[in-house]
Amino acid sequence: MDLSALKVLLKEIDKDTQLAHEDYSNKSAIHKAALQVMQFEKELYYGDLVQGRHLQKIKDIIEINAEDIVNEINKS
Repeated sequence: MDLSALKVLLKEIDKDTQLAHEDYSNKSAIHKAALQVMQFEKELYYGDLVQGRHLQKIKDIIEINAEDIVNEINKS
């Protein structure tokens, strides 16, 4: 496989991944919060992100989505 074919394949995979993330986050507020936590963890592990307040950031993500989560639970 040459470099240009690999780039095309990686772009297709990235597009499919983004669509899967959108579908997953649209399932519920809990799914949305979970996806945000996973994205944060990925950026923390693989990226240049340095976060001294790791647990606080996760707590913030959950708190931001808490009202939507409670509303969805109360609807069911």
